[in-house]
Amino acid sequence: MSRYVARHPKTGEPLYSEKDVEIETTLKPPVSKWDGLELSIFQLKKLYDEIMPLAKGELSEVIIDDIPTEYEEQGKIILDRADGIRALPRLKIKDNDEIYDVLVKGLNDPLPEYRIASLQILHICACRKPDGLWDILAELLDDDVSEVRRTAMKSLIASVPIFPSGCEVLLHIELRHEIKLRRDSAWKALIELMKKWPDAAMAHLDILSREDDVDLRRRSANMLSKAANRKSAIAWDLVSWALQDEDDKVRDNASKAIKTVTHHEPRQALIFAEMSLFDTYKPVRKRAVEALEKLGAGSRVNSLIIRGSKHSDLEIRRNCIKMLPRLMSEEELRDISFELLNHEKNPKLKDILIEYSKDDQLEGDEKQKNKYLAPAEPIDPLEKELKKTIKKVDDKKKQ
Repeated sequence: MSRYVARHPKTGEPLYSEKDVEIETTLKPPVSKWDGLELSIFQLKKLYDEIMPLAKGELSEVIIDDIPTEYEEQGKIILDRADGIRALPRLKIKDNDEIYDVLVKGLNDPLPEYRIASLQILHICACRKPDGLWDILAELLDDDVSEVRRTAMKSLIASVPIFPSGCEVLLHIELRHEIKLRRDSAWKALIELMKKWPDAAMAHLDILSREDDVDLRRRSANMLSKAANRKSAIAWDLVSWALQDEDDKVRDNASKAIKTVTHHEPRQALIFAEMSLFDTYKPVRKRAVEALEKLGAGSRVNSLIIRGSKHSDLEIRRNCIKMLPRLMSEEELRDISFELLNHEKNPKLKDILIEYSKDDQLEGDEKQKNKYLAPAEPIDPLEKELKKTIKKVDDKKKQ
């Protein structure tokens, strides 16, 4: 049965949609057709001797005979030039110059299948000799064939964490590309760079956070949670700038990093929470309150919570008022509750504050008052026994 192909209703031309690019950062050579086969030493030597001529195109094909039928129905495997190119990283270091020449030839080949095969090993071969490969990669990102472009994007994602300096300019351009798929792929590469070379990634974020394009600022702010794990002053500066951005979504994305900072740098997290507690955007304020809850009691935290309890925004006041019992003693809580009741107009919050201001020792019910009574003095066992004896004697006299 033939494969279904979606076509344009007017032109009849096939409709192609470029899929998301997968992340591929392994330095292992691509899987070959003979992987998993138990080849003899002589078969492997013969095969490896033929890889270079096959990749150059000097041999049209290489046949591996005597293959068990469970692997291949015909009992043999036929390798073409594309298979030879993908197998180049398997060759020894002494062949580096020849491998490089064959790779460059494959990257510039008129047939797309050879360009694709060469791109699949570019980041591996670049570890041996990277000269000029990034310029070729930049050209192939604009290739006429969509599959070549998609493979070039995968190659960029794989190359950036290995060669942060070599790919710096190319990544700078791709992060700002007008085509969404190209831009998305570059951001995947930046995420991979953050895992391996965080300082290099933060250098990109430093520039991106000051771009006029709001999408770039939003994306960079969304990565700050990963950057904040570094306990780096550069990361904290990036978070601080993003929390002061004019765009709500940028500040929202940046505020996610506050929770990360609370785990390893509470003082810095407190500064961020103070910046965000009175933000005009509700999600940012909410994350600031959550951070203050994690930070716990402290003179500066208490001061912030009291200020938040008087804020014009109802949600901030509610959250801060509910946090007061965790931070203060009963006497301090009553004092601040009386003060807040003079300004609070919301009925529900007033009820909460009235409850806080009660002195259970004086105004509580019988059970609550009893908590504050001094316990009765224990009775001496001898005295208790003596009373029992006296009572028995009295009862006998009455009889």
